[in-house]
Amino acid sequence: MLATIRVRENGSSYELCKLDLMRFSEEQVRDRMAERGFRDESFFICGISDWEVDRILELKEAYQLVTVIHALYDGDEYVVSEMLRKNKTIKDIVFSAYSFVGKMEDEKEVLKDLLQHEEPARIVDFWYSQKTPANMLRYYEDIGYVLLTQKGIYKNVSEC
Repeated sequence: MLATIRVRENGSSYELCKLDLMRFSEEQVRDRMAERGFRDESFFICGISDWEVDRILELKEAYQLVTVIHALYDGDEYVVSEMLRKNKTIKDIVFSAYSFVGKMEDEKEVLKDLLQHEEPARIVDFWYSQKTPANMLRYYEDIGYVLLTQKGIYKNVSEC
């Protein structure tokens, strides 16, 4: 999780460094920045370069993501990086837990799982409104029930 740190100074900003947030604690980063004369409000993260994510984050938000990576995903950054790429809010990322349910080719089984508690009439209405299984899965992604990635489909286990 290689964060690009920028510093605000005299109405503009410049890149200070790239920092692996998984190697240093939030407190260590704050202390080092203070040693260099930077207050909390004078620096920010403008992206996570190894994830190819350009997004402005406060240091606190970035470390919330680090906590989620360790607590929910056993150190695997993939799900969190995918959620950032899909412009999920930090709150959504922190309060959602996803579990791998299958490859994209397994969409039929995933949809069976998602629809298992629905009334038949609602399933038929849903099918006709969405037209294709891919559209059905995109709908579920839009409402936060699944996360569609290149590795496969992840189900939100915190809401289900």
